[in-house]
Amino acid sequence: KIDVPVLLTFSLSLLLRSLVALHPHSGQNNHHGSATAYGGDFEAQRHWMEITFHLKLNQWYTHDKSYWGLDYPPLTAYGSYALGWLSQVFVGEASVALHDSRGYFMRFTVMLLDCVFYFPFVYIIMKRLHSEQGDGRKKFMKNLSVGILGVLIQPSLVIIDHGHFQYNSVCLGLALGSFHYMTLDDKEYDKGYNNTLGKTDCVGFNAIIGSVLFCLALNWKQMVLYYSPAVFAYLLGKCFRSNSSKHRSIMKILTQVGVLGVTVITTFVFMWYPFYHYRRDTNETMLDTFLPIIRRIFPFSRGLFEGKVANLWCVASLQPISIRKRIPIALQPPLALGLTLVMILPFCILLFRLGQLGDSKMVDCQTKNISSSSSKKQNFHLKALLWGAAGTSISFFLASFQVHEKSILLPLAPLSMMIWDAPVLTHWFGIVSMWSMWHLVAVDRLQVAYFCCVLLYICYIFHAGLTNTSTSMDSETDSTKWKELNQKGQKFVSSVIIPISASLMIMIHILEVFITPPHNRPDLFPVIFVIVSCLSFCFAWLAFLWELLKIYLLILYGDSANKISSPTLTFEEAEIISSKEKHE
Repeated sequence: KIDVPVLLTFSLSLLLRSLVALHPHSGQNNHHGSATAYGGDFEAQRHWMEITFHLKLNQWYTHDKSYWGLDYPPLTAYGSYALGWLSQVFVGEASVALHDSRGYFMRFTVMLLDCVFYFPFVYIIMKRLHSEQGDGRKKFMKNLSVGILGVLIQPSLVIIDHGHFQYNSVCLGLALGSFHYMTLDDKEYDKGYNNTLGKTDCVGFNAIIGSVLFCLALNWKQMVLYYSPAVFAYLLGKCFRSNSSKHRSIMKILTQVGVLGVTVITTFVFMWYPFYHYRRDTNETMLDTFLPIIRRIFPFSRGLFEGKVANLWCVASLQPISIRKRIPIALQPPLALGLTLVMILPFCILLFRLGQLGDSKMVDCQTKNISSSSSKKQNFHLKALLWGAAGTSISFFLASFQVHEKSILLPLAPLSMMIWDAPVLTHWFGIVSMWSMWHLVAVDRLQVAYFCCVLLYICYIFHAGLTNTSTSMDSETDSTKWKELNQKGQKFVSSVIIPISASLMIMIHILEVFITPPHNRPDLFPVIFVIVSCLSFCFAWLAFLWELLKIYLLILYGDSANKISSPTLTFEEAEIISSKEKHE
C-alpha cells in the first residue's frame, strides 16, 4: 500500500532541496578567488567525475593534485565514475570533458543520491521507532510523516549538500542503515524454548549486513570514522552476549569476532583491491600502492583544524591561550587522540554493556509481557546506538585532529532520528549546528537560503507540536520518580538552555550587522561564533551521555524502575512463566 503522507513528505523535502539548489554553490564564478584552483567543493566533486571517467584507475589519486585532487576513499571514486558515466549519457560528452568541462550544473545528482541512500533509511528507522506507539493506521502515518519531515528539512544537511554542495547524505544514509541492521536480532529456535523466547544468535545475518553497510559508508567518506568507536563497542558487546545463565564460551566469542572481522576485511578488500590489481608497476607492493592513497585521505599535515571550527582546539588556540603555538606540531596529533579517547570512553563502555546485555536478559517483571518486551528492547538498542554514535562523533568533532565545520553533520544525523524521544534537544542542536556554520555559508553567498531554511524549521517545530517536555521514554516505565527526573531534565533544557542559547544567537547576528570590528580584530565575530557554538556542543556532549545512560539503566533494571533491586528473569524463568500462562 502506498503511504501517501510519506510520499508527500518526500516531495516537499525534494522541493526544498530544489529551491536551495537555485542559490550559489561553493566557489561559484570563482568567488573564493583562488589563483591555483577554481571554485570549491562543487568543482572538486565535478572534477572527480571527470578524472575517474577518463583516466585509468591507477591515476585517480595522483592526477594533478594541485587542482582538486581526489582525497576521498575509494567508494567516492567509484561513485564519481558512475555519475560521470550518467552525465556523459544523459547530458553529453562535454559535461565530463577532461580539463574543459569546468562549471557544469550537477545539482540533480545530489537529489538522486538522497533518494537512493538517505530517504529510504530515514524512513525505515523512523517507522521502526514509531511502530511502538501503537496508534491507528491513519494517525500512525500522519505522525510518522511529521517526524520524517523534521529529519529531512534539517537546515544543516540541506544547506551543505544542496547549497554549498557535497554528497554527505550518502555516507550518513549508509551509516543509519547499518545502525538499523546491527540492532536487529537473528533468532534461533531450539527445543525447550518457546518461539517468543527464541535464542538470539548475537552476530548473525543482520549484524553482517550492518557491518557491510558501515564499511561502505566509511569508504564513501573517511569522517564516518567518528562513528566507529560506538559501532565497535556495541558489536563487541554482542559477541560477549550470553543467552542463558551460563557464560558464553571463549570459542564462541572468538567465532563471533571472527565473523565480523572477516566481513569487514572482505568489504575493504572488495573496495581497495582494484587499485592494487591495476597498479602502474607490477613490482609495487601493497604498501607502495595504498600508502599514497591513505596520505591523500588523511592529510595530517593540514594541522589541528581548518578555518574557524567550533571545537576545543580552535577555542584553545585563541589568545591569550594560543595552545597551537605553545605545543610542538609533532605532539598535537597524539594529544588530540588522547583527549578524543577520554571523551568517547563513557559512550563505548555503555554501548559495550548494552550489546552484552541484549534484550534477552529480562522480561517485563510486572506484566510478564515477553514478546512485546523483547520488541521494545530491540528499539532501545537502536536508540542506544544512535545516541552512542552521536556521542562519539561529537567527541571527535570537539577534540580530534583535522576537524572541519561540516563535520557537525555526523552527530546531527543520528540525533535527528530521536525526534520523538528528545524533541527539544534534537531541534535545538539542529539549529545550533546550522548557526555554527554561518560564516561558511556566508562565504558561499547562501545567506538567504540559510535564513529561509532556519525559519522554515522553526515554523515546523511549533506547528508540529514537538516542543513539549514529555518524551516517548516516559511511557516505557511506571516509575513516577523516573518520569519526574526525565521531564525535569527536558524542562531545564527548554526553559533555561534554549532561551539563553536562542537569545545569544539572535543577538550576535544583529550585532554583526550593526557593529564593525576593530582593525586589529577583524575576525571578532567569527571568534564569538566559535566560542558560543563550542560551549553549546560541550553541553550537547553531556546531554547525549545522559540520554544513553537512561537507556542503559532501563534495559539493565527493567521497566519497573521503582524496583531497581528486583531480580531480572532468565530464559528458563521466562519459559516457566510462559508455560503457566498457557495452562491457565
